[in-house]
Amino acid sequence: MIIKNIKNSIILLTVLVNLSFFPSISSAENKLCGNEVMHHIINEEAKNNKRNFEYNQKRNDAGVHFDYHWDNNSKKIIVKRDKNNFPIVRYSLFDHKNFIANKTIIKKIDNFDLSKLSDKDLEKLTYLKGETNFELGDGKKISILSKPYKFNNFKLSNFEIKSIQNIDTTLGILEMSFTSQLTNIRNDLAKTLKGTDLFSNNRINICPEARLLDDWPLQSVTFDEFRYDADVREGLKNKEFLANPVFQITIDESILRTLRTEKGVGFFRQSFDFRKFPFDTQKLLIRIETGVGNYPNINMEDNSESGSLTFITPEPGVFLNLQKFLNPKINKLKAWKISDDGISVKSKILSENIYDIYNQIIIPRTENVLDIEINIERNFQHYLLKIMLPVFLILCVAWYVLWIPTEKYEARLNTSIIALLALIAYNFVFQDDIPKLEYLTDLDWFILLSYIFCLIPVFLSIGFSKFIATNQKKIMKINQLIKIWGGLLYLILTLQIFYPII
Repeated sequence: MIIKNIKNSIILLTVLVNLSFFPSISSAENKLCGNEVMHHIINEEAKNNKRNFEYNQKRNDAGVHFDYHWDNNSKKIIVKRDKNNFPIVRYSLFDHKNFIANKTIIKKIDNFDLSKLSDKDLEKLTYLKGETNFELGDGKKISILSKPYKFNNFKLSNFEIKSIQNIDTTLGILEMSFTSQLTNIRNDLAKTLKGTDLFSNNRINICPEARLLDDWPLQSVTFDEFRYDADVREGLKNKEFLANPVFQITIDESILRTLRTEKGVGFFRQSFDFRKFPFDTQKLLIRIETGVGNYPNINMEDNSESGSLTFITPEPGVFLNLQKFLNPKINKLKAWKISDDGISVKSKILSENIYDIYNQIIIPRTENVLDIEINIERNFQHYLLKIMLPVFLILCVAWYVLWIPTEKYEARLNTSIIALLALIAYNFVFQDDIPKLEYLTDLDWFILLSYIFCLIPVFLSIGFSKFIATNQKKIMKINQLIKIWGGLLYLILTLQIFYPII
């Protein structure tokens, strides 16, 4: 905080020097960001030395918050509940052990049966001061004494997927075109403008100079992108001038918000599991991070021991736009398809330990992130018809030699070797269609099994040629057993590969 106060003083001095040496800065054409509103905000903040990381709310309660759920029937965001209508915890600031994020169920708060309460009544209970008593889903009873903390709740107001250009399963990268808007209510800035003729419905650009002269909490939000290409992306990371503003102040119906726009083509690293390939399903993940830690007794605004909590929460527009992308005519995916309920928006908590180099202590840190998950299923027809079926037909040719009389071992051997060579040659044709991994996929197991059964007729023909003269009846019997039971075993093992029972 000492460094922050020094920085505030330097900024104040800079603004006063500018006002002293450049009196024309107050003229309309020389206003900061070219508008009166932004000029007034920055000057007032600097004069009053109030350049701080502002929070939406100052709260004093148990720090327990409920998870959310999109109700597709009512088209509303509601409190997430279990099958018995008890709410599920989103996050607990002061008790991580007993209240596990996105899992713990709460039955009662101070003897109130939560399954019988509406969402509004549940929200009111989260503001209780003093000692609050909880009864959890497993019957455990916990008491938490309320503590002061500062709360920010960024809103993901809009997220629309324009198109998915590429799903690179080799490199594990999702290339996607999207548009998103994030908002944050700023009551502190509204107070600065109230009582002036500047506080009216408006949209004002926050230019790069203004971003440096004040704290804007919404700037901390980051998209977890593998690569940021300024040629195809528009956002706060762009250094060049953009025709369309990406950071603004909006005043609407006496509510002042900061509005941040991020759009363009994003590249997101993915982790794929190909063990079920080509009948696999994958999860595409777009993660949005608050960029701010949650602490029970530290905050970014002052030196007090008040804690701090920052959420990022989706609004209804996000769910409505993502539902549109489920339509195959809109997403236009060729090699993949999205199931009817294949897109979800989940709030998650990341935990880590950070080292404070000044106090030389390890501090536990949690951060709220928003995950947009898209579950996709591979269209397997290509692999079924162009790889698996030809391999099976080649194997049938190899297996057919068991119907050739055992005494004609030369014809049997020639046919089986030709089939084996054909299978090896065909393997080079489709090898580029199979992912190269450190483990075997289901398709790899199928091809390996086909190689083994393709070799069986070769070994049998060589073996029978040695004993055909002395044990013809026994060889014919063995040949008959392998011909029937070997084929049946191959089918059973194939089914076990793709539809495992054990």
